Amino acid sequence: MSLQEIPPEFDELLNQFLEDELSADEFAAFEKTLQENPQARTHYFDVLDVNSGIARNRTDRLRELDRVILQGIKTPQLAQETATSPTSRSGGRAFAFLLVAAATVSVLLLTEWIMTGHFFWNQPEQVVQPDNKASEDAPMLLSDSYVATLSRSFDCKWGNDNPPRFSGQRLLSKNLTLLQGIAEFRFDSGVRLVLEGPTTISIDSATCAKIAYGSVVLHGYESSPEFELVTPQARFYDIGTEYGAKVAEDGGTELHVFQGAVRVQPEIELAQISAPLVVNEGNARLIEPETNKEINLEPTRFKREVPGQPKALTAVRKELLAYDSFHPPKIADPARFSDWRNSGFGWTTPWRSRAQKLSEAPGKSLPQLSLQPDQKSKDQTGSIELERGNTAWRSLEKPIRLDTDALYYLSFFIQQAAEPTAAGLHYGNISLQSDQIDKLTGQRDKIMFGVNSQNYPTLILKGQTQEKAPPLLPETTYFYVAKIVASENAPDQIFLRVFYEDETIPDQEPLIWTCVSTPFKDSNIYPHLRIHAGKSSKYRFDELRIGSSWESVVNFQDPNKLPE
Repeated sequence: MSLQEIPPEFDELLNQFLEDELSADEFAAFEKTLQENPQARTHYFDVLDVNSGIARNRTDRLRELDRVILQGIKTPQLAQETATSPTSRSGGRAFAFLLVAAATVSVLLLTEWIMTGHFFWNQPEQVVQPDNKASEDAPMLLSDSYVATLSRSFDCKWGNDNPPRFSGQRLLSKNLTLLQGIAEFRFDSGVRLVLEGPTTISIDSATCAKIAYGSVVLHGYESSPEFELVTPQARFYDIGTEYGAKVAEDGGTELHVFQGAVRVQPEIELAQISAPLVVNEGNARLIEPETNKEINLEPTRFKREVPGQPKALTAVRKELLAYDSFHPPKIADPARFSDWRNSGFGWTTPWRSRAQKLSEAPGKSLPQLSLQPDQKSKDQTGSIELERGNTAWRSLEKPIRLDTDALYYLSFFIQQAAEPTAAGLHYGNISLQSDQIDKLTGQRDKIMFGVNSQNYPTLILKGQTQEKAPPLLPETTYFYVAKIVASENAPDQIFLRVFYEDETIPDQEPLIWTCVSTPFKDSNIYPHLRIHAGKSSKYRFDELRIGSSWESVVNFQDPNKLPE
């Protein structure tokens, strides 16, 4: 039998297998062909050797297939007895093919063991290696990880070479000069600093900053470690505090304590001056090289918050890049067959079963069931249900680009539809998918948000898996919001927050996130979005949004009714 005698559908199944796109029935057909066709097995292992990897969710069954193949080889004694039979010639040829296949398996396994120290079904934990070349080409100005986020700004002009570009951006510069305007930085420790220009400040860590001159208001955070603000004349340590500091060009420093207390450590100890080490709420002091005296508290001299009003609905609509309510334009009979695959905006295709095919995506329409708790429009009713390995793909008009400086947000409702009754693959997720194929796994690069088989919220990207306890409950709706910080010349970072049914969704992005990736380098473009349910699970999805601001993905109003 030649290679051309392999069933014609096998190559398509093999390609889908390498992309982890096989349904349960398709995988059963794929497995059956491998069991019954020696040429298909040889072709499979040749391709496997080239791609150097297989889909991890199938390895247990393929390992069992290897065992079946090896058990199918007869012992020499039985083979000799069979050879004496007048009807054994065709069986001998089958035995020869099985022997070749077994030898192929053995050689591949031995080679993999020698080269990697493990078999493909027992992969070691992967460690992300830094991209040294990229680091040399575009080094970060901070030697450590990101420590703060520009959370809000108003009428700002920056004076340094690498200024923040938009609200929500992670801190990329150690030295910041705000020439004009008001900006708020939220440190990863929980502390907020509100700067009023002109101000020059240096960020040392998540718990320390230096101000050369200008005006700063610090808002402490109850569970954060002590924050140190260094000025030319003294160091201030907050104690559950809100305070303001003004530094003149000659270094003279004012401290005004609005709430709590501040511990003060002067840079120059003056024996002749008796000054308190702690300044309490309602007090203020002037600290100069030869002066440390009490002055009047003047809160009105400080910008304690960034001014502004709730974002206009026109801006919210403009920042929403893609949306799908899964509301069918017409309800069929029975309702589960309603066509949900073409709703929403911001897409170039309907929902389909494969990344590169236009065949309809599987999945059940639930036109009367909405997971969003507060319905704003009848056009938002409806959700979808995927089960038993169902996969739905859709392509974006504006892809998610990690090769430039940008900020993206993604949100959706998710619900595990039933309590799992047996062990198996009970995960459900939504992922951003690139056209780049990973050379080691043969799968697309992706960024995945969902629930794993142990019901933990999960964030998965290349080289990282972030999971968070406690487990989520079945038949309970959760609201997922992801933040993707993309950077052209610095590491990227991804945040995921899972909101429970009784939680209030804040107007601004939260300080606390459920899962946070470590900074990583990625210049991929992600033009596709995939919804997937494990082969032993059933999940419902609703109200999918992708935008460029927090407000655009947490505003539950019908986007089609917002002013443009």
